[in-house]
Amino acid sequence: MSFDMEKAPSPSEPPTSVLPHKGRGGLLEARRNDGVLILIENTAEGDRLVIPAGCEATLTETYDPQGDDAYTTDSKLQITLAENARLIHYKLVREGPKANHQSFLEVQAQKSASFQSHVFLLGGARVRNTIHVRLDGEGADCSLNGLYLATGEQVMETHTLIDHIRPHGTSREFYKGILDQKAQGLFDGLIIVEKDAQKTDSSQTNKNLLLSNTARANSNPELRILANDVKCKHGATIGQLDPAQLFYMRSRGISEADARRLLIYAFASEMINLVEKASMRETLEQNLFAKFQRI
Repeated sequence: MSFDMEKAPSPSEPPTSVLPHKGRGGLLEARRNDGVLILIENTAEGDRLVIPAGCEATLTETYDPQGDDAYTTDSKLQITLAENARLIHYKLVREGPKANHQSFLEVQAQKSASFQSHVFLLGGARVRNTIHVRLDGEGADCSLNGLYLATGEQVMETHTLIDHIRPHGTSREFYKGILDQKAQGLFDGLIIVEKDAQKTDSSQTNKNLLLSNTARANSNPELRILANDVKCKHGATIGQLDPAQLFYMRSRGISEADARRLLIYAFASEMINLVEKASMRETLEQNLFAKFQRI
């Protein structure tokens, strides 16, 4: 994806002159917790965002449909978190029905920095979400959370890498998938704990809900541990709606269609409840409700 950027402000200009990062099908906005926008720099290698030491900020990515015809969204973003910086990242993909979406997010977290990501993949014919996080400073931490919802013949892929370089790092990864009709979902996650990253605490979970016999989910969580004093775990599940729960709800006078939607929403709502930003939660609930009506 290419973006049209406003010229970067000089040091004498107020940072409020920076505009949100715009492009075909996408809007990126980085904002400090005091409301001031942060410059996203356009470089030959992609877009670049630097969060200064001690700064707390939020980055929001949204990708809306650009019509019913085929098109491609291709984005690359590099983020550097200086010492004690904190960034919460939200990404909402609701591309058009024939769109091909590919994105690559690379994060470097320095000492005691914190990165928290919430990704929601809802639209597009084929979506590939790639995130690489390098915990390069002692005490750095990250959380990668996500939900992918696919119907028809949609294909949703998530590829993640968390690399623990220094001691006392913490990482949490939790992705869920809901797949209906002939949709396909792939979760491919790797956590590496380097030999100097002692006292690392890491966990990785992927859960998938299949709503039809023709939907397919592939889950490949992986740990590669080179240190000897760590606490790490990972796991994955692929299942269907619980017939006992459906029967119970039917016995209480709830229609089968409504019972299914309630159970599906309960599965998805765990990821929505992790979102701190109220306006984003509201947007997600509206989008999921609309999509659930078609399931």
